Amino acid sequence: MNDFLNSHALQEYVVSLRRELHQHPELSMQEDWTCGRICEELSALGIPYELAGEKNVIGRIEFGPGKKLAIRADFDALPVQETVDVPWKSTQENVMHACGHDGHTAALLGTAKALLSMKERLHGTIFLCFQQGEEVGQGADKCVEYLKAHGGVDMAIGAHLLSLLDTGAIDIGPGLRANGAGIFHIDITGKGGHGSRPDLVSNVLTIACDIYQHLIAIPSNRLEAARTCVVSPCVIQAGQRYNVLPETARLEGTFRFSGDGDGKLLMDMIQDTAERIAAIYGGSAKTSFETMAAYPVINDPAAAAIGQDAAMACGLRLLQLPPTSASDNFSEFLHVFPGFFCFVGSRSDREGTSGVHHASNFDFDETAMLHTVRFFCACAERILDKS
Repeated sequence: MNDFLNSHALQEYVVSLRRELHQHPELSMQEDWTCGRICEELSALGIPYELAGEKNVIGRIEFGPGKKLAIRADFDALPVQETVDVPWKSTQENVMHACGHDGHTAALLGTAKALLSMKERLHGTIFLCFQQGEEVGQGADKCVEYLKAHGGVDMAIGAHLLSLLDTGAIDIGPGLRANGAGIFHIDITGKGGHGSRPDLVSNVLTIACDIYQHLIAIPSNRLEAARTCVVSPCVIQAGQRYNVLPETARLEGTFRFSGDGDGKLLMDMIQDTAERIAAIYGGSAKTSFETMAAYPVINDPAAAAIGQDAAMACGLRLLQLPPTSASDNFSEFLHVFPGFFCFVGSRSDREGTSGVHHASNFDFDETAMLHTVRFFCACAERILDKS
C-alpha cells in the first residue's frame, strides 16, 4: 500500500468532500448540484467522464489494456429533517444525507485520486460509477447499460457504510447478501354513505383492513418457509369525517424477497389478494407497482473471495453476517456482471448521533471512508495487477 493511501492529505480530501456534500443534499432524481460537483472534481483530477441517463456520472481511468473493473457509489439524499447540530449540517430544509451516500461519493472520489498514484502497478480500466436515485430504485439500470455498451466489465464492486457495525469491520461474503424489493399501491373503490347505515355501503375501510391482514400473511401462508420474503403494508388512507363512510381508500407498502424471480410472484399474489377481497365486499381494487431493487443482492463467490483477501490486507476485521432484509439496486450490476457488495463498519461516537440509517440524527465515523478507499484500491490491485 503506497504512502498516499495512509496520508493525512487523503483523509482531509475525503472528509472535506463529504462535509461539503452533506451540506448540499438533494432528493432522488433531483441531484443537479451533486452531479455537477462530481463532474467538477473528476475534471480537476484529469479523469474523463460521461453522463449515463440523466445524472449518473461515469468516470474512466485507463491503465492500458487489461481487465475492466466498475466501482459504484450512490449520491442521493432523503426527505428527512436533520437534528444533529454540526458545522456541516444540511442547508436544505427536510432534506438530509441520512444513509451515508455522501460518504460513499466522497470515498469513491478519494479512491479515484488514490488510483492515479498507483498507475505503475495497475493494468486495465476502472469505471467510477456515481449513481443517482438509489433510494427510489433508479440509476443502476442506466449505469449497467453504459457499461454493457462499453464492452462490459470483469467485475463490479460496491460498498455501503453501515453505522450499526464498528469501524474497522467489514461484512463481505458469497451468495445472498440483501433482498430485492418493490413498492405496491392499492386503490380501493366502494360505495360510501352514512356512518349509521354500514349495511347500505361497500365499506372500503373493511376492505382495506381485510386486505392488510391477508397481505401480511402471504409469507407464512402462501410461500414455503425457505422462500424468505416480507410484505409490509405501511400506509392506509381513507375518510375525512367521523360519520361519513368514504368511497375510496388506499394501501401502500413494500415487498422484499430473497429468491431470484420471487418479485414477480409476490406482485401477482398482492394483486390477486386485493382484487379478490375487494370483490367479496362489493368493491374493486386496482394495484400498481414500482421497482426498488429488481433482484436480490447475490455476491459471486470468486469475487467475494477477492474482496475478503483485500479486506484482510487492509487490516479490516472480516464478518459474514446473515443476509439483510434491506435492499440495494446495486443488485442490477450483479445480475449482469460478477462482483460483490459489502458493508463497511462506520459506527459514530459523536454525541447525539445514532447509527440508525434514515433517522434524523444519523451519522457515521468519517474515518470509515478512508477504510473504504484503501479497500477499493486493494481490490483494484488484485483485479488489475500488472503481473
